[in-house]
Amino acid sequence: MSSRRTCKTCGVPLKFGRDHSWNSDGTITQRRDPDHRMILFDSEGIDTLFSNIESIIGMPLEKIIIESKARATKEYIAQQIIGLKGSFARLVGIDRIVRMVVEQGRLLGYGDIIVHDFDWKGGTMRCEIGNPYSLPLFCGDLLGSLEAIRKLAGACSYEETGPDRYMINTYAAEHAPELQDRLLPRMPPRKEGDIQHELCPGCKAPRQVSRYKWDLDAGTIKDSETDMRLALFGPVGLQVIFEELSSELGDAIPETIVEAQRQIVSKKLDLTWNLNEPDVMSKWLSIQGMGHLVEMTPSESGILIRIENAAVPLVLVGNALGIFEAYSKVKGAAEWEISPDGDLTIRLSAA
Repeated sequence: MSSRRTCKTCGVPLKFGRDHSWNSDGTITQRRDPDHRMILFDSEGIDTLFSNIESIIGMPLEKIIIESKARATKEYIAQQIIGLKGSFARLVGIDRIVRMVVEQGRLLGYGDIIVHDFDWKGGTMRCEIGNPYSLPLFCGDLLGSLEAIRKLAGACSYEETGPDRYMINTYAAEHAPELQDRLLPRMPPRKEGDIQHELCPGCKAPRQVSRYKWDLDAGTIKDSETDMRLALFGPVGLQVIFEELSSELGDAIPETIVEAQRQIVSKKLDLTWNLNEPDVMSKWLSIQGMGHLVEMTPSESGILIRIENAAVPLVLVGNALGIFEAYSKVKGAAEWEISPDGDLTIRLSAA
């Protein structure tokens, strides 16, 4: 199916709706791989989050981000294209496979992607990207894809060629053995939920998704009501970065990530998050695949929040803390815990 065909009922690209399921448990999954979760995430905030973390800890993170995201992408692509060098590659050709990946990237909001050169035998690729959803994450996507397809360790470099436009080169190179051996984080089994989405009969996406508008030439998805840009990708891609940062830099990283996300919310409050309206907050979380809000209990000391099937929990804590401060008009504090079965409990109070 062409990624450019749109639903006649709601206007969402048909492939976007038909390739993904919005589930009653607050998750988004791929229809052909129900175990693979996705999140519809504020892509404008991703690089800001990384920049805020860098400012707090006082060191650059780009190398860790690129290599960590490459590990996650490599595993995902390898699972999707088992036997790529065999019958499937001979049947459709490697050039067509690359074009399919590019079109999928545009559909998911990754940017204006153009592959200029791809050397299968040499394991090199030269790719141009405009409007990247996140430059370091996209570099990791390219690097991980090349490693999965070519089965070679790699590295990448880039140069800016225009406003928000870059030329990225990937090539074979050695990796640190410890990075290659580390296991990726695993999402715990999902708990059943009771969320009911009103689905479009044409594309099977929730009707709320029609508020998002696609520009497939630019490779962008934007919220027509807030103009916020989004991208659809796996939460493991962010989680592996956070775990790598903690492994490299210590136990203070989780609090740093929460604070970095709180700073984003304090400057750009998404009013669809309203701690006084649990139903609105629950719907927002589930449409973005971030989890199932099952409890929001106010008290004299603050608010207790519990989210099942939580994706990127530290980002959720930062969001909740920022919104709590915005609505309470006081400096807030957050305590949180993540249970072995994936429940995220957040306790918000005045500092």
